[in-house]
Amino acid sequence: MIKSILVALDGSAHAAAARDHAVELARLYQAKVIGLHVLDVRLLEMPPYLEYSYEGIPLTPLPSEMLEGFRQKADKVLVGFREAMNATGVPTDARLEEGVPAETIAELGDAADLVVMGKRGEHARWGRDLLGATTEGVVRRIKTPVLLTERDAVPLAEVVLLYDGSHPANRALKLAADLVSHAGLGLRVMTAADDLDHAGKVQRDARDYLDAFDFAVEYRLRTGDAVLAVLQELEDDPAGLVVMGSQGRSLLRRLVLGSTAEELMRSIDVPVLLAP
Repeated sequence: MIKSILVALDGSAHAAAARDHAVELARLYQAKVIGLHVLDVRLLEMPPYLEYSYEGIPLTPLPSEMLEGFRQKADKVLVGFREAMNATGVPTDARLEEGVPAETIAELGDAADLVVMGKRGEHARWGRDLLGATTEGVVRRIKTPVLLTERDAVPLAEVVLLYDGSHPANRALKLAADLVSHAGLGLRVMTAADDLDHAGKVQRDARDYLDAFDFAVEYRLRTGDAVLAVLQELEDDPAGLVVMGSQGRSLLRRLVLGSTAEELMRSIDVPVLLAP
């Protein structure tokens, strides 16, 4: 059950989409949305570290007006968040913290039921840039489910669950079932494996759990490279949300961490919900 949703804010279009997705989920679950902006302490505390020089080149502390600009921007981000939330009727709070963004979001996010953030942040140079450093840092640290959003928010549609039978995949299974129940959506369970007999057994385990729910479920098996299988599945039959475990036996481990994850996130254009 989701009652507390933390949204990471940085003033970017991706963060605005994350906020809109959080509002949609908060209405479904009657949850509270907490907006969080993190002032990067590495910038705020940079001057004390810059008394040293690098290769003989003196490093100059950041001017005080630049530091003040960071704080003014933070205030603007939170004011904008509050103004956008006022019209939604959703219970809201806003927080300003100092720290390393990925570490702070993960730490505070562990006290929430769900964290929502953009796949990329304000410094993304193009629409299909690599996963943002902060986003990847949060995913690696956090113990709470994370919804990674695209640049533009769209209403929730059919959910695809990537399922390999691992512990994180089983947590993703339960999360997907709960979300589909609340949102009145359809669910598609996909397993990619070279051994179709094993994949069929894995899906039977999912079926045993999902049979107790009153919503439509479709089961898909694919062979070959896991990432290519996911991309082909979404090309053949588009979905509105992909749910998966943040680590898995073969498929899901590679989907989240390392260069394969970056390849997938550059190519997929729908939000991804990760269960740790």
